[in-house]
Amino acid sequence: MRLPPYHLRPNKAVDRLTLVDAIKRVGSEADLRRYTYYGMGGPYLEDFRLIYELYPEMKMVCIEEKEHIYKRQRFHLPCRSGRLKLQRIDFSSFLAKYEAKDEKSIFWLDYTDLEFTNFDDFKDLLGKVGANSVVKITLRCNPRDYQDQKRQEEFREKFETVLPATFAAVPIKVRDFGLLIQEMLRIASQQALPSAVQTTFLPLSSFFYNDGSGMFTLTGVVCLRNDEAGFRKLFKSWQFANLDWGAPTEINVPNLSTKERLHLQRHLPRRKNAGKALRQSLGYLINEDQVQTEIQLQQYADFHRYFPYFIKATP
Repeated sequence: MRLPPYHLRPNKAVDRLTLVDAIKRVGSEADLRRYTYYGMGGPYLEDFRLIYELYPEMKMVCIEEKEHIYKRQRFHLPCRSGRLKLQRIDFSSFLAKYEAKDEKSIFWLDYTDLEFTNFDDFKDLLGKVGANSVVKITLRCNPRDYQDQKRQEEFREKFETVLPATFAAVPIKVRDFGLLIQEMLRIASQQALPSAVQTTFLPLSSFFYNDGSGMFTLTGVVCLRNDEAGFRKLFKSWQFANLDWGAPTEINVPNLSTKERLHLQRHLPRRKNAGKALRQSLGYLINEDQVQTEIQLQQYADFHRYFPYFIKATP
């Protein structure tokens, strides 16, 4: 199955905007000007466009290994500012040269696969970034990749050092597989930052979604252990906070017309029974039955502030 273009994946777009929301909570606008954003922007540099629009004074570095994507990135540069640099290099090589010094950073390790090298990169990065740096990692989360016995055994052998002691087999459901990957990242973070060191990795949010393939994504902050309570306080009231490695939140936004969205938006925000209330306000089903309709509309209620608009236009 051919996946939709990177910049036209609605659940991915929601995930991208939740990162922006998390960044806002990390520090004031003045503080964030001193950060550098590092990412794997894909051919359209969509996350860099968002960062540039919100924080035009923030330095940005895009890391890309493939030449044909690098050339498309040069074409899609959102600005001519020297604050955005494109580097054609694989991430492991970049990381080997990276020195944080006292710099605060925001990293998005936006992978499309699930390999042990991804966990190695994650661990190496946690050990290098400065305090108060944000690290986000996205990994493939497709349990169908591992449903025969041979692939199950290969998975166990490949990820043995980051698997929890309770691991028995790759789960069948994306939700459960996402929780397993999250636990693997938790173990990796503890290996990178054991209790003897001054810094720790505090999770801030985690999601799983499907835009043609299952994906899992985790965002956290590397902070001094003495500052952990302060970050917990900053994020405690955030709707999507996952500060204690709880189950990841699903992103599965419905397909709605612009007219439907404008209608529903008049009834939001709503704290309780939003799915039911929005179904009643529409007066019809958007899915195969009432239960699924209310689940989908609850998703819209939860993520409506992050929901992208895709518009057909004549060039």
